[in-house]
Amino acid sequence: MSTYCYWSVADGKHALMARTMIESARAVGDNTDFHIWTDQAIPGATTYPCGTFDKNFYLFKLTFLQQQAKKLNYDWLVWLDADNYFVRNPGNLAERFGDDRVFVQLESNCSSPEVKRGDWWNCPVPKYIEYMRQHGATTPDIYNTNAGFWAVRRDSIDELVDRAMAFWKYVRMQGHTFTEEAPLAHIGHVMAKDPLKNTFDKTSDLWACDWTGVFINGLPDGHEWPFEDYMTGEKKVVNPAIVHAMRCKDQMAK
Repeated sequence: MSTYCYWSVADGKHALMARTMIESARAVGDNTDFHIWTDQAIPGATTYPCGTFDKNFYLFKLTFLQQQAKKLNYDWLVWLDADNYFVRNPGNLAERFGDDRVFVQLESNCSSPEVKRGDWWNCPVPKYIEYMRQHGATTPDIYNTNAGFWAVRRDSIDELVDRAMAFWKYVRMQGHTFTEEAPLAHIGHVMAKDPLKNTFDKTSDLWACDWTGVFINGLPDGHEWPFEDYMTGEKKVVNPAIVHAMRCKDQMAK
């Protein structure tokens, strides 16, 4: 049976948020190991000193993955941003991911004729699609992602980082600088056995990002909520086991 752990890098205020994240996981019966690189004690986690690191473009996630987290003795490493909040036990993620190598949620269909945004991270959407095609994405449509939750088999870490950074560097040479999200979206298209199994509609029971601030005045409570598609504006009712509560940072830090 495959094993897995959650891992993150969380210093300062993010370490306080990570405490709440872990408390929420334990409260719903998820006893999965947490490993966190940090600058303070985090109850419920195995911690390691994070030191001072470059936070530009959030590429540190890939650096820590390859240089530190790769040493963890699990088959799967599941990244969680510190502002994730568990409202239900997501179940055995290694079983859910099966014999795949990566999990990256394909959130919004950038190829949809309903797209209302002209760019993603200041890169025109048509150019983003072009870059993805140039780097091996063969799915009928091209998607973006939110980098608050993703996973990789430990034996595929080097390939993930190498591919992700090659994509990031190429796009930067073309004059567009992404965060870690576009490289991870690229990974979700080219390394997953069947990328379309990881679209938002098929995985929002597991995880979704509250980027519009539905829970801005409180923490997620396990009830259904309206998710707005980032690219098209379409509203969908969701109820994920783990909510990326990115507008609840202050509440989680408290």
